[in-house]
Amino acid sequence: MELDVGSINKTLKKVRHTIMKYHMIRDGDRVVVAVSGGPDSVCLLDILQELKDEMRIELIVAHFDHGLRPGEDEAENVFVKSLAMAFNLQFEAKKADPGMDQRGASLEEKARDARYQFLEEVKEAFSAQKIAIGHHLNDQAETVLLRLLRGSGPSGLAGIPPCRENKIIRPLIEIARGEIESYLEFKGLTHMTDSSNLQPRYLRNKIRLELLPRLREYQPRIVELLGRTADIMRADEAWLAARAEGWIDTFTETKRDGEIEIPLSSFTILPEGLKSRVIRYALKMTGGSLRRVSLRHVEAINQMAMGEKPQARVNLPNGIMAKKVYDRLLFTGIKHTPSEGFCYLLDGPGQFDLTALERTIWLAEMDKAAVSDLRVSRWSAFLNADHLSYPLMIRNVRPGDTFVPFGMTGHKKLKDFFMDLKLPSEARAKTPILCFRDIPIWVCGFRIDDRFKILPDTKKILKVTLDTD
Repeated sequence: MELDVGSINKTLKKVRHTIMKYHMIRDGDRVVVAVSGGPDSVCLLDILQELKDEMRIELIVAHFDHGLRPGEDEAENVFVKSLAMAFNLQFEAKKADPGMDQRGASLEEKARDARYQFLEEVKEAFSAQKIAIGHHLNDQAETVLLRLLRGSGPSGLAGIPPCRENKIIRPLIEIARGEIESYLEFKGLTHMTDSSNLQPRYLRNKIRLELLPRLREYQPRIVELLGRTADIMRADEAWLAARAEGWIDTFTETKRDGEIEIPLSSFTILPEGLKSRVIRYALKMTGGSLRRVSLRHVEAINQMAMGEKPQARVNLPNGIMAKKVYDRLLFTGIKHTPSEGFCYLLDGPGQFDLTALERTIWLAEMDKAAVSDLRVSRWSAFLNADHLSYPLMIRNVRPGDTFVPFGMTGHKKLKDFFMDLKLPSEARAKTPILCFRDIPIWVCGFRIDDRFKILPDTKKILKVTLDTD
């Protein structure tokens, strides 16, 4: 690219246009500029410095030392600090925790998370409105290719968003690497070189160093065209995401404690393209982030929803669980798990605290002749005390449990009884079972055993009451 004032002004004009097109900055904003010391971030800082007075913004320089390249990291910190001083700007820096846990997610991912957390801390400390990142058009093209090679769907091919959460902005996203290099050369701006960017063992680096140069042989404008593809995908995704959000607002039955509940009867008739967006939006509402959630996860949830099993689950990253419970699809945090087993002995009439369930049970004996009202409610039962003796037991359901449901003559497995009720597994685990000699006599909240019902010749009655959950 020819090095002249016209070219530099063209670059400034393009960045100004990007900022205005995506409403990145407003008059009076305070902007945290993430500066690594590399060419992209140095160019970003200089351009924002050029536009600072025109846009009436205030800049803060933030540098995060990942601690992954001894020697280089220290030099970068010194360089960025001197750059901030040259511009007379506030400088904030932080070094990554040397004891960063290397289990689970990749070290690069954890370093990225730590960097964004630091930038957010600086933003909050200075009451800033935006965080500016130096991603450019070549980064966009590399990201599209990277996700294409990994089998991403349209949302992945939308690439890097120019703005994220109305606070992360990328003013250089429509500027190519060649333009950045020319800008720096013309203005005589020095920068640091990250040696890790030259190592072809990383897939992104191989795309940058090997694949893109080959693709340019077939299409010289490949970077620009991949950037345009990302723009098209992002626009389509925004429209579909809005449709999915509107659908969930209309058809979601409950939204409590971070749990999303969707009726399968409405979900299963959606077009395939909208189903995936509904799933992604429900996951985002539950977990707050779609990072590490892949197309494979979305497809697994869709297959579960459309499958024949009445109950199933899919565990996802970020501590999220998707569950099919008969006619509903639920998205919930991992904290919503069945309670552990419980068992309490009831040695006679009185009040007993069921600590595991955070509930209380009352047992009261009475003469049948003195009872005028035997109306039951869901959480109370009247039993034939003539056929009972203490201690009784209240516990959770166990494999092989059977009883004779009130009004029937044959035995029925509690498992089948719960299935007939379409009771979710979590609710089954929490259902108290009142037992006599380990025989279920009341499935609390549902049915007593017919063998312990009140008969005409019954003399004593046991009234059992549970407080509501």
